[in-house]
Amino acid sequence: MQQNIISAVDIRADKIICLIAQELQIINKGKILQLIGIGTSKMPVDCLKPLALDSEIIKKYIGDAIKSAENEAGVKLQDIFVSISENLSSKYVNFEVNIGNSNINEENIKQFFSSDSFKELYTQNEEPLHSFPISYRINDKKSVSEPIGQKADKLMVKWHIINVSKDYLNKVYLLFNELEINLKQVVSSHYSSSLAVLDDYESDNGAVTIDIQKNKTILSYTFDGQIIGYDLIKIGTYHFANDISQIKSISLDESEKIRKQLDIVDFDRKNNKILDRFFDIYISRANELVDLINRKIETSRFNSLISSNIVLTGYGAKSLTVQKLMKQKFNLKQFRLGSTKKINGSKTFLDNPSLVSAFGLLSYASNHVLEGENTDKNTKKKSILSIFYHFFRNL
Repeated sequence: MQQNIISAVDIRADKIICLIAQELQIINKGKILQLIGIGTSKMPVDCLKPLALDSEIIKKYIGDAIKSAENEAGVKLQDIFVSISENLSSKYVNFEVNIGNSNINEENIKQFFSSDSFKELYTQNEEPLHSFPISYRINDKKSVSEPIGQKADKLMVKWHIINVSKDYLNKVYLLFNELEINLKQVVSSHYSSSLAVLDDYESDNGAVTIDIQKNKTILSYTFDGQIIGYDLIKIGTYHFANDISQIKSISLDESEKIRKQLDIVDFDRKNNKILDRFFDIYISRANELVDLINRKIETSRFNSLISSNIVLTGYGAKSLTVQKLMKQKFNLKQFRLGSTKKINGSKTFLDNPSLVSAFGLLSYASNHVLEGENTDKNTKKKSILSIFYHFFRNL
């Protein structure tokens, strides 16, 4: 039995999460991921952008989470994957390949990465973090879901690019360099969340992953195994607590405690007299958020592809009120609360929707390799972008 250690750090406004897993190759059973260490570092209640904190302060939060996970796992980390949710943007690029009346192969699709179209994505201010081929058209006419093996003169590929601020990315690398940990790759939390919670059917046939974070809510659209787009709503759990703080003239720390209590109150059977006076404020914001989510999905150009399967994740997904409102709003859809799949560990952790982006990062790390890491024994899947990532980011 072979064993490999994989580690991941998820940088979020509510907390820093560090997970450590063993990748086990078991004869006749294949590969499994076993969680062996978890560490969290809770962020201040008024923190909305972790990397806006003083570098020594954020470094301590990250270091504390890593140390806690290391102590539990009994290992010292050398390499790490990191997920982020800030300073990201999305764009689409059409790239045409001349096939010459031949059968299309994988290398034809990868020509994008040696093209000027790809190199131009690296600008003074931003660079690509992920690239997803999301649609194919043969000879300007026929749209296909799988072009490999088909004969064509020309192939048009539409790529979905997730960009990140170069300054922000460099700051992430600098932090881990100062912590003396090799940062292997940075991954979008939108992507890692979908990897954690979607099963193969949902990923292939279309789904929306709704990640209610502390400072925002992100809707990620997945189809045919690729992230085809995402939307942003500038409402998160902080806004629930801030409403209570402003209206009732209490501290943000106190209102955050009340928000967490309200999260587990069943609004059909609420009978807590102390919390009753805050509930109207809470449910008003919850209704606004759910209405905005519904509107975003209904007006998305991807609606017909992704709206049948809806999965709720994130720090705010624990709210029973939000869950019930979502079920009512999407009563004809397949709606569920997200939980981590394909990783072994405590059910308490795997079923926690606020940890899914961190667990998805472990899955990403286990199934993707960077350039120069391939060996005959390595069966990991190459990331469509990571092969070229470190070369081009230094241009």
